[in-house]
Amino acid sequence: MFKKILIANRGEIAMRVMAACREMGIATVAVYSEADKAALHARGADEAIFIGPSEPAASYLNIDRIIETARQTGAEAIHPGYGFLAENAAFAQACLDSGLTFIGPPPRAIRDFGNKTVARKMMIDSNVPVVPGMIEPDADPVRVAAEADKIGYPVLVKAAAGGGGKGMRIVQRPADLAEALAAAGREATAAF
Repeated sequence: MFKKILIANRGEIAMRVMAACREMGIATVAVYSEADKAALHARGADEAIFIGPSEPAASYLNIDRIIETARQTGAEAIHPGYGFLAENAAFAQACLDSGLTFIGPPPRAIRDFGNKTVARKMMIDSNVPVVPGMIEPDADPVRVAAEADKIGYPVLVKAAAGGGGKGMRIVQRPADLAEALAAAGREATAAF
């Protein structure tokens, strides 16, 4: 059992993790940015540490700063909440490399399941039922159209490395497939 964990997130998820920790007798460390200095999560933790400017890239997504904060406060583990660093394999690995426990899946699972094509193949190899679809990524409209014709419309076009719904398009008819592929790719590239 941990004595203290750092919650690398803000808002409602941080409050929920704190409540669970309180029930278990675990001390909590909140991190907060300039924008969140008066936020409930910063006031509700046993300790609250300022980690940077309002921009998430300079605070909540700053892996080095979060790990440094965990070490300085004596936290033994980091809970990422959801969003921000929760699905970041490099963050999970950095926690482990620093001697901290990452409360979440191992880095390899995050990497594998972050790529929808790899995740799909893993499920098929494990005999988990999946909806019909392609196993290998392919952006060639001709090959994708041939597969879509086999499956039948509507189909869902998904960028292999998107997330949070980014890079997904429902295609109702063959005439819309090429543009949906291009749009999904653009959106995923812009977001990730």
